[in-house]
Amino acid sequence: YCCQTHHTSITQAFTSFPVNMMRKNTSNILLLNLLVCFSGISGFAPSLHLQPKERTHTKYPVGITSLNAENKDPTTSSSGSSSLYQDIPKKKPWTFGILTSGFPPQQILVPVVKFVTFQVWKLMMNELVTHDEQGRFVRESFQAGNDPSPLELPNSSNSGEGYSRYKLYLGNPCPWCHRVKAAIAVLNLEGEIPVTMLIDDAEKASKGGWILPTPSADDRKANIAEELITGDLAGVYNYCYRDILEEGEKYKGRCTAPLLVDTTTGTIVTNESNEIMILLNDYARRLPDHESAVDLRPIGREEELDDATKHWFDLLWNGSYKCGFATSQLAYDEAASDVLKGLTEMNELLASRPYLLGEDVSEVDLKAFSWVTRHDYAYTVIFKSPGGRIAQYPHISAWVKKLVSDYPKLLDSIDMEDACGSYYRQLFMLNFGRVVPYIPNVRDWVAGL
Repeated sequence: YCCQTHHTSITQAFTSFPVNMMRKNTSNILLLNLLVCFSGISGFAPSLHLQPKERTHTKYPVGITSLNAENKDPTTSSSGSSSLYQDIPKKKPWTFGILTSGFPPQQILVPVVKFVTFQVWKLMMNELVTHDEQGRFVRESFQAGNDPSPLELPNSSNSGEGYSRYKLYLGNPCPWCHRVKAAIAVLNLEGEIPVTMLIDDAEKASKGGWILPTPSADDRKANIAEELITGDLAGVYNYCYRDILEEGEKYKGRCTAPLLVDTTTGTIVTNESNEIMILLNDYARRLPDHESAVDLRPIGREEELDDATKHWFDLLWNGSYKCGFATSQLAYDEAASDVLKGLTEMNELLASRPYLLGEDVSEVDLKAFSWVTRHDYAYTVIFKSPGGRIAQYPHISAWVKKLVSDYPKLLDSIDMEDACGSYYRQLFMLNFGRVVPYIPNVRDWVAGL
C-alpha cells in the first residue's frame, strides 16, 4: 500500500491486529510470503485473510460522499456503500492464524521459517541443475550420440518415395529446440525430416520432463521401432543405448531435447542444437531444386559464427538461466550484469545492420530469436532477468520485426503462450503458487514492439 491522504492508513484499517504485531508490519508481510512459499512446497498454500473494521471515508472533496457517488449503482456493492475493501468470503481457505495469535513469538518464527524454506528450496535447486560452491548455475554438457556426418538424402531405394531415415524430437517450450525448429522453417525443410513434438509433463515422464504424443499415421507407416514413437523421451534414449546398456539397465544421463535419431539403426545422431542446425543447413544446401536460397552458415564464416554464438550465449542466452538458477546474491548479480551488458550491446550493434552478422540472416539470428521470444514473459519474471521489455530497445525490436517479415514462417515456429507458460508450470521451485501470468501470442507480442 502507498500513503494517500484520502484513504485510511494501514494502521487505521487493520485495527484487529495486535498492537505489537502492527509495529512490525514489514516483518509480518515478509512472514506471510515465506509461509506461502513454505506451504507451497508440500502442495498446500493457505491464504491469510485479515478483516478490517468498516470505516467511512470522510476526506473527499466537497460534494463527493463516495468513490462512485456520481453514478451510484446499488449493484456495485452488496452493502450499497462504496469501500476500498471487500467483504470476507463466507467460505475461505483454512489458515493457522499464526500472524494474529502471536504464538509462537515472531522473533522465533520468522528466522526458523526463513531458514527451513531456504534450505528446502536450495536442495531442490541443486537437484534440478548443477551449481558451483558460490551458487552459480553451471550448464553441463549432456551430449549424446556419435560424431555427426552429413545426413543422408532421401531416395526411392528406402521404404518409400521421399522417405527419411531420421527423426527429430523437439519440445515447444525449450529455446534450444526452438532454434532448430526456426532453422527448419527458414530453410523450408518441413516434411523433409519427420518431427515429433514432445509434450512437457514431468508427472507422466519416467525421467526428465518429456513424453511422446500419440503416434501419427506416418510414424506407423514408417515401420520404425515402437520405443521411438511411444512412451517418453527417456524410453527413446534407453532404446538407442540398448547395445551399450546391460540387460535391465537404463540410460543414466539427462534425457534432453532436441534429439536427432537415425531410425534405421536406432541410434542417436546428436542431441546438440548447434550440431543439428549445422546438419540441417548442410542438408538443405545439398537438396536438388530446393526452394530455400538461404545459407545459415556460409562457408568461410564458420569461425565468425561460432564466436558470435559463444558471445551471445555467455551474455544473454545462458545469462538469463544463470539469473534464474542462481542460489546466491553474488551469483545473481554477476549474471544480471551480463544480461544488461548483452542487451545494450545487441541494441547498439543492430543500429548499424539489419541482422546480427550483417546484411544476411544467419544461424545466430535464429538462436537469438528463440531467446528474445521468451525474454519478456518468462525470463524477466520467473528468472528475474533484468533489462525490462524488448520494446524498450528500438533496434532489437526493429530486428525482430524484420526477421518475421522476411521469414513469416518463424511466427509459427513457437506457441509463445505455451512456451513461456511452461516455465511457470514446470519450474515449481521458482513458482510455488503455480500461477501463470498473462502471456500474449507471438503475433500480438511482435505487434507491440
